[in-house]
Amino acid sequence: MVVFHLTGRSRRGANPHRPVAFVKRRHHNGGRRGSRRCRRLRNHGVPVTISTVLFDFDGTLVETMDLKVAAFRALYAPYGEAIQDAAAARYLSGAGTSRLERIRSCHTTLLGEAPGDAEVKRLSDLFGAMVEDKVVAAPWVPGAESFLRDHGDALTLAIVSATPQEELERIIDRRGITGVFAGILGSPPDKTTLIHDIISSHWIDPGSILMVGDGRADHDAAAANGVHFVGRVRDGQPDPFPPGTATVRDLWDLADHVERLAD
Repeated sequence: MVVFHLTGRSRRGANPHRPVAFVKRRHHNGGRRGSRRCRRLRNHGVPVTISTVLFDFDGTLVETMDLKVAAFRALYAPYGEAIQDAAAARYLSGAGTSRLERIRSCHTTLLGEAPGDAEVKRLSDLFGAMVEDKVVAAPWVPGAESFLRDHGDALTLAIVSATPQEELERIIDRRGITGVFAGILGSPPDKTTLIHDIISSHWIDPGSILMVGDGRADHDAAAANGVHFVGRVRDGQPDPFPPGTATVRDLWDLADHVERLAD
């Protein structure tokens, strides 16, 4: 396990020599799984129960689901419209899981074939090439940019995403928001493991963490680690979460949820 230290850019009020808040795991081959620097933001003594907010990225901070569904449909264009429709539905229902898992699942279930690792990676890379520029230009989920700007000094903010690590880092950098986050954590591993590593490596009380996401996998990863959860459900989309789950249509009301958790 390797701990990064902040170098380069920093956001206002941060100590450029402070050790990072979150860590990146090493691959089994000993290499680093990503190179993004991370850091902890100061709490400034704000008396809130929630000190750390973990965000899914796609569909939670930025409106990218439509463009990603369209790209996923395009991967299955050679197999006809019925397969494309089924693949698109499975992509939507798999929000929060890695695209490698979704591609493998679609091939196995819809095409009746087990794709090799090389083919899955080829399709994943093709998908990434189709969407990266569009994700960089995608609009914010309403209220997301304001929440990051207004609460970044009082809360530790991080991204926990199923997007491949290096691709995620490029997108965040190109959007000019790298310095907002204490951690930019992508796939692999899965989100349950990422959240567990954050908690166990830094002795963070799970009760002080809030996960915000738009997929059932986000909810389940939060539940498995005993952290709070708020689901984002876009207008016109079905609610994928268990009954009683706190949800928002956008992030304008997210601060209210954080305050209620402090009561």
